[in-house]
Amino acid sequence: MVLMRAVIMAGGVGTRLRPLTCDIPKPMARLCGRPMMEYILDLLEQHQIQQAAVTLRYLPSAISEYFGENYRGVSLQYIVEEQPLGTAGSVKGAVEKFHGDDSDILIISGDALTDFDLTSAYDYHKKNGAAATLVVTRVEDPREYGLVRADEKGRVIGFVEKPGWAQAVTDCANTGIYILSPSVLSHIPKDTAFDFAKDLFPLLLEKGIPLYAFETSGYWCDIGNLATYISCQRDILEGRLSTIPAPEGGVLYQDQPPQGSYIIIPPAYIGRDVSIGLGAQIGPFAVLDDGCRVGDGAKIRNSVMLNSSYSGDRTSLTGTLLCHGASVRRGASLFEGSAIGSGGVVGEYATIFPEVKVWPNKKVEDNRVLRENLREGNGTNVMFDDAGLTGETGVELTPEFCARIGSAAGSIAHGEKVAIGCSHDKAAASLKMAVASGILSTGGVVWDFGACIEPQFDFFVNFGRIHTGVYVGGGPKSCIRLTSAGGLPASRNIERSIETRLATGDFSRVGWNNIREVTDMSGMRQLYRQELISMAPTGLSGVSATVRGSDYQSTRLLSSVLATLGCDPNGEMRLHLGAGGRRLSLYDSDSGYIWPEQTLALGCLIELENGNDIALPFDAPVAIEMIAEQYGHRIKRYLTCPANDCDADARLLASGQLWARDGLMMAVKILYYMKQNNVNLSEMVKRLPSFAVATKTIACDVNPGRVLRRLSDQGEGGDGEGTRIRTKNGTLLVRPSKRGSNLILTAEAADTEIADELCGELEQKLNIVFLDIAGETK
Repeated sequence: MVLMRAVIMAGGVGTRLRPLTCDIPKPMARLCGRPMMEYILDLLEQHQIQQAAVTLRYLPSAISEYFGENYRGVSLQYIVEEQPLGTAGSVKGAVEKFHGDDSDILIISGDALTDFDLTSAYDYHKKNGAAATLVVTRVEDPREYGLVRADEKGRVIGFVEKPGWAQAVTDCANTGIYILSPSVLSHIPKDTAFDFAKDLFPLLLEKGIPLYAFETSGYWCDIGNLATYISCQRDILEGRLSTIPAPEGGVLYQDQPPQGSYIIIPPAYIGRDVSIGLGAQIGPFAVLDDGCRVGDGAKIRNSVMLNSSYSGDRTSLTGTLLCHGASVRRGASLFEGSAIGSGGVVGEYATIFPEVKVWPNKKVEDNRVLRENLREGNGTNVMFDDAGLTGETGVELTPEFCARIGSAAGSIAHGEKVAIGCSHDKAAASLKMAVASGILSTGGVVWDFGACIEPQFDFFVNFGRIHTGVYVGGGPKSCIRLTSAGGLPASRNIERSIETRLATGDFSRVGWNNIREVTDMSGMRQLYRQELISMAPTGLSGVSATVRGSDYQSTRLLSSVLATLGCDPNGEMRLHLGAGGRRLSLYDSDSGYIWPEQTLALGCLIELENGNDIALPFDAPVAIEMIAEQYGHRIKRYLTCPANDCDADARLLASGQLWARDGLMMAVKILYYMKQNNVNLSEMVKRLPSFAVATKTIACDVNPGRVLRRLSDQGEGGDGEGTRIRTKNGTLLVRPSKRGSNLILTAEAADTEIADELCGELEQKLNIVFLDIAGETK
């Protein structure tokens, strides 16, 4: 006799089960080698239910193609929801598929696991003449469920949805399994979103239509998250479901046991075509689905490896889920609650922290310590590039990430002052606050210089004798730059320390009572302005110049300073600020355009006349050395990212010559010299040797060290950055970017045309070198 028809609700997305459900519908997630909906169909068959309609929405074909039109005597029909109609609304549409049948209707979820006695529930429903019967069960923590209140006869008198303890007047949870009389369907509006718990049952209760609660003590697991997904498979292995016997000997094999010498600690599930390496330890509570591969010495405990996943030699999985085709390479460790999506790869000796999820087809690099979910890009080790740490604001550079940067910076500062500053936008300010929080968490001292331009910040770091500074530049793409003593670029040792701590999470921590306050140093902005003014002691009256530039804050500040000094803003001479105020170029009708490299040479000319040696970056023009020789002085070069103290003398000198990397200071310096010596720009430029600089960046897909080695045979290597090549037409500098993915070519010659030609010739030569090296490595 046919007792009931069934509607299986299988349209849920399973958001809380991601990354498991990123590419499969929740009912198709496998439990000990079988889709969870298969267990529900087995239960229907055991209770002689021969017809079932399945409501689908998310990836519907995955379910319909797997089960087809019949499963063990249960006839299946599929209804794909074109628009969400709620639980009751979708059921009404599904029941219409049962033509000419007026038997009662069982509603059950396709993504839960249960062994409830459905026949007893049906008998109870009929005995009480119920319009609807709700199957309920007692739970340990009623706060996580919708609760059903019933009188002593079982008639429903009220509902409480996920209450706090104060409102948890019952521990009977609504399991989402219902038996409906056909008459109930008339209360469900057609083509309208309508839910059982929120809409239909309260409506029936209000109208006095009989609702009953059938309380049962069988097994029921609402698989709502990854923790319950793993734990319910543990329950299967322990034999907690009356419909699924515990495996004999504690290990459920779907085929012959894999060959080899390994240890299995029951209970465990081993699927078909599984291989297990020498000395591996499987279990307890390990599930190895079909086609899994486990390497030598691996340990798989309380974990689920879905079909065709791989765990390499000496890996350790504890409370972990590997989805279909995921791979964990040699020596990696994954901890409780972690999950790797289908096709994901965890690199050698990487560590995945508890509760961390890796989305499908993402890769975690070798030796990486992953503490946050990986959804976009790859779990790569954080590395500085030439501009600092860069990324899209709010996507790659988030407040959370910036707090970790602050923790790393505070940890290496060992309690000393750390300077922070940012550009003048709100995004940069929010990221700077996160950096400050991270520094404070280590017990560090934070000097906050607020919104300022980069040359200002370098001045503050130098003036305050601070050894560690963090500057945040905002906008659509943010940049975090590290400075060290003298306001100079941080050494490679500092960058590596930051990168290592970000990768490993090795941060210093202090107790709540040792957190310090941030020191507001924004008042020092006026000190920088005063420093600019002091560079022209007698003012600039009689001098005229107009300030231009793409950065509003730096141009506004320089214009204000020049106005204070009495400079006429309507002159023909133009001052162009670039790179956030770091670079200065000049123009007047007699001299034409003076490039930043030539402007730097003018500033050096003034300094050499004052009898001083000069410190410049390694890639500064060689022509300046010729000028220095004429005055009997030296140019000392410092590196942008030194690996040791080889440039210590140059850095010490550079800390007192901020003008060389500050376009605002350079402008005041040149204008004051012109006034004091009664010279114009063209007269100054004539004292420079003729030179021009061309720069080009090219991709480098081979080992840049091998490229430099090839070039060093005809150039100058050693303690500098890159290789400098001298030719009859000029000088070339080849320098790899910090990440090694590019080569930066700098050509210096008598004019721009020759410099461009030198760059082009070198690029052609390098392309040949790239091919040679690539051929050698094959």
